[in-house]
Amino acid sequence: MRWAGQEISNQAGDPAALPGLDRLHNLVRSVRTPEFAGITFHEVLAKSALNHVPKAAGLPFNWTVNPYRGCSHGCVYCFARNTHTYLDLDAGDDFDRQIVVKINIADVLARELRRPTWTHEPVALGTNTDPYQRAEGRYRLMPGIIAALAGSGTPFSILTKGTTARRDLPLLTVASRAVPVSMGVSIALTDETIHADLEPGTPTPRARLELVRAIVGAGLPCQVLVAPILPMITDSDEQHDHPRRDRGRRRDCCNCVRAAPASRCPRVVPALPAPPSPAVG
Repeated sequence: MRWAGQEISNQAGDPAALPGLDRLHNLVRSVRTPEFAGITFHEVLAKSALNHVPKAAGLPFNWTVNPYRGCSHGCVYCFARNTHTYLDLDAGDDFDRQIVVKINIADVLARELRRPTWTHEPVALGTNTDPYQRAEGRYRLMPGIIAALAGSGTPFSILTKGTTARRDLPLLTVASRAVPVSMGVSIALTDETIHADLEPGTPTPRARLELVRAIVGAGLPCQVLVAPILPMITDSDEQHDHPRRDRGRRRDCCNCVRAAPASRCPRVVPALPAPPSPAVG
């Protein structure tokens, strides 16, 4: 579902609602719950589920599915932050706390996958926001998505930082008997202090390493994404070696930070310990 395709009515909306959301025809309701303090879920009806990736992006897949917009992980370096500005929400706190939930995405996806024109190309999840962020514990959208993809004979991959993925390992194992399924876990850093500053809403690096072991133990291929590499913060050999010590059935890959205008790295780096000054001789 692309926000550019969402129709906005000309009627006056609720003046207390967030800009860009009160006038959307597909907005069902906005929800706050005590167990997700400070977070608002905006439940919408998706018009489409499969997103086509432009060739200019140069990515190794042509189709993605994103059940959520915004992400409570709060990663300050996230390149997807700018997508929230399409709804007149900001790329900072709103991206972390105003989460758009496509509550009907599994049904829409299943319908699109039944089209005669669908060629069963691989579909990637987790390329924009994390499908196993905290909201998934409440909305449970992924089981339906997995079932739709596997049932249609469509290969798929999932990239996540969320340990909620453990819940669906039995489903993923069954799906892997029907179609190729690959998993990826993002572990950008291992220092717990830096983790608290840069990824405040994510499971700890140790918990994500345990997730990798669980995925491998379930017999699924798992890639560890040591990314992004943040210059002078997470670019040491020690930071990179730790996630690689327990390899199992894994592949590892790295990439540098994508410094999109909406990312908040410049606001965080000055607060972190400064690197030692070079010796003057």
